[in-house]
Amino acid sequence: MKTPATRLPKIPAIPLLVALILGAMLALSTTLAAQEGNGDAASPETDEIFIESIDVNVVNVDVYVTDKKGNRIKGLKRDDFELFENGKPVVVSNFFAVEDGRPTAESLPAEQAEPPDEEREPRLDLRRVEQPVVPEDQRLHIIIYIDNLFIKPFNRNKVIRGVRQFLYEHVTPGDRVMLVTFDRSLHVRQSFTSNMRAISDALDGLEKLSGFAVQADSDRKDVLRRVEDSATVFEAEAYVDLYAKSLHFDVETTVRYLKEMVGSLAGLPGRKAVLHVSDGIPMTAGEDLFFMLDSRFGDDAAGITLRSSQYDNRRRFRELTASANANRVTFYTLEAVGLRSHASLSAEYGGSRGTDGVVVGSRAEADFVRVAGQQEPLLMMAHDTGGLATFNTNNIAMAFEGMAADFRNYYSLGYVPSHSGDGRYHDIEVKVKRKGLTVRHRTGYRDKTAETHLSEGTLASLLYGIDTNPMGVELRFNQVRRDTEKSDRYLLPIEVRVPLENATLVPQTEVYHGKLRFSVAVIDDNGRMSPVEQEQVPLTVPVAQIEVARKQYYVYSVELRMRRGRQRVAIGVRDELASESSYVRRPIQIGSST
Repeated sequence: MKTPATRLPKIPAIPLLVALILGAMLALSTTLAAQEGNGDAASPETDEIFIESIDVNVVNVDVYVTDKKGNRIKGLKRDDFELFENGKPVVVSNFFAVEDGRPTAESLPAEQAEPPDEEREPRLDLRRVEQPVVPEDQRLHIIIYIDNLFIKPFNRNKVIRGVRQFLYEHVTPGDRVMLVTFDRSLHVRQSFTSNMRAISDALDGLEKLSGFAVQADSDRKDVLRRVEDSATVFEAEAYVDLYAKSLHFDVETTVRYLKEMVGSLAGLPGRKAVLHVSDGIPMTAGEDLFFMLDSRFGDDAAGITLRSSQYDNRRRFRELTASANANRVTFYTLEAVGLRSHASLSAEYGGSRGTDGVVVGSRAEADFVRVAGQQEPLLMMAHDTGGLATFNTNNIAMAFEGMAADFRNYYSLGYVPSHSGDGRYHDIEVKVKRKGLTVRHRTGYRDKTAETHLSEGTLASLLYGIDTNPMGVELRFNQVRRDTEKSDRYLLPIEVRVPLENATLVPQTEVYHGKLRFSVAVIDDNGRMSPVEQEQVPLTVPVAQIEVARKQYYVYSVELRMRRGRQRVAIGVRDELASESSYVRRPIQIGSST
């Protein structure tokens, strides 16, 4: 059964004018309720708690090590690596190694590690076929991203067949796969799933979609002919400038939506690998045609190639890779066009104007400039995030082999930075003490605040159904009622119940103090989403009541203003003192069926 496409919502969310709206900070009220209904209640008595909470934010750096021939290097230990932040050495506090798809004994808890051969009983050999439990922060999420704006249907469909085979051969039961296309806007063709049948069905549907690169090639050929037929450089430049502006807009749009998709993955725990498939994206829109103007008109066009700099997109791609690094996203870029042949050398132009070689030669040079410009962003996206770029080859399987090798063999180095949530971007460098080895990894990360992490986790729960609930949080909906102020709106009271036995309460003189931070967001079936709202709530419990309180819930009450229709509500709860978070979500039908 094929899954219908859904729109991926924008991050940050759509403003309050859209369908679902949160009230002005949601009309808050908070209480402590007894577990059985009539127990003693305690309530916060102060907005200030003089307790310093220290976030232990572990930064994970996924590292791929090869020799000069590209062979994967296995067997490295923690002490074989040197890790630097902003040029200064840091201590590797966490180490996780995977060889041939299985975590090494050093990476697993003692109860999961296999005993030495001499201690293993014959019947325990069955354990070899079992998959070890991979920590959530090492779980793999694969995003297949097809850029239909910059690809031809034939090239895309050829790659799709390879994608299907790659997934069946190399995706393990614990991995999640999502399929996204860009068709001048983002569409999730299949949300995250471990069901390869669902992914295969969604891939089948992609082969019927349009690819806009065919029209783009036609537009470029038309401009080339106009340039050749122009009597003056000013006339030719007008054609090129108009073309470059249109192409520049397309590139801007592509990068903006790609960055949006990367941002939506921020709260997703674990490794995130994006297989980006296109025919290439221009780094500088129209650069090849400005180059041709220079070749065509010589001294009359002096300095004209500098004018193409206004259509340069390097800054946008740098922002994209910085966002990917901040969110632990690795790009694997694949140029679907395969082994290129330049149009200027084809029979189409052999008998055309320019038989003296001048025009044909300038076209050939322009084609080389164009190809290099289209490959540069693919190389940057992969290099800066620690991934791989594959282009100018008909051996598409090579790209998938490189990805599979990265998934099966890698090292993850974790460290605790000296700063906490400063919001700045920090450079990362990893070195291996052994000589002659090549190391790939993301080049940096952004140290996000605790509030940012909570918002991103809430969005991950809302968008992708990734719920983690170590605090045992419960989400309850109360009776929906019409909004008396706005007749087309409804009010949904909700309760977020946090077991106090799972909250950190610190003794101070005659009371126990704690801090909880709540976040809430809502999305409808059309992908329209409210902003993520947050509120920090202090907890104060008298010492005499602490034993009773630990058997109770802290109840955070909030009222959501919504329109009619099916909605999903996601709640994030963070224990500020323990630096622990829970995320839960629930659907609800608002309106006639409520």
